[in-house]
Amino acid sequence: MKRMTLVLALVAAALLTACANSPYRNTRLIDVQPNLEAQAQPPYKTPVVGVLVDTPDRAALENAIVAQLRADGVNARAAMPIFGTKGTKGKSRAYLARRLHAQGFDSAIGIHLLHKKIENLQVAGGPSAPAPPAAGLTMSPDPLGPDFSLNETTYITKINFWDIKQQAIVWSATSITHNPNGLEAGSTQFAKVVASQLIKAGLFSQ
Repeated sequence: MKRMTLVLALVAAALLTACANSPYRNTRLIDVQPNLEAQAQPPYKTPVVGVLVDTPDRAALENAIVAQLRADGVNARAAMPIFGTKGTKGKSRAYLARRLHAQGFDSAIGIHLLHKKIENLQVAGGPSAPAPPAAGLTMSPDPLGPDFSLNETTYITKINFWDIKQQAIVWSATSITHNPNGLEAGSTQFAKVVASQLIKAGLFSQ
């Protein structure tokens, strides 16, 4: 209960910080937990990346993370082309470990969407007031009349790195993405943040 309270406090603080910046705010990680359930045993050479929720953004997010990891020399693959849209709900860790191991994977990166919030903000402006740059507008970005609206969308995800042999999470973090144009539109930046943190954690090096 104390950890959940701490996580929520960190999320709130990060969101307050985001509100002080421009309308287009991207991914940051909080509550990073190395060796969560077991001691990591790097180097991991063949991770599979899976977005563990049925969403239109799934393929874009998996492919973006795979592309970033491959650019950094990690032989990652996306889960969707191999396992389709089948989820993990109701399946034991032992079963999942066997399936993943049979495909040649030694680790798995699971992305869980915890929360999605869309707010429509009504903004009052003077006659012919220009729209803020990079805002997700519901109207044309040309000079507007006295009022216009913009969409503020916040995504919170849980990122778990799973050691298949140990059947344990050996690294975990919570991500916050604020993107008025949708999570898919920010997938490249999301992937860069996730991949860089996994590499920085030493999960792919001896």
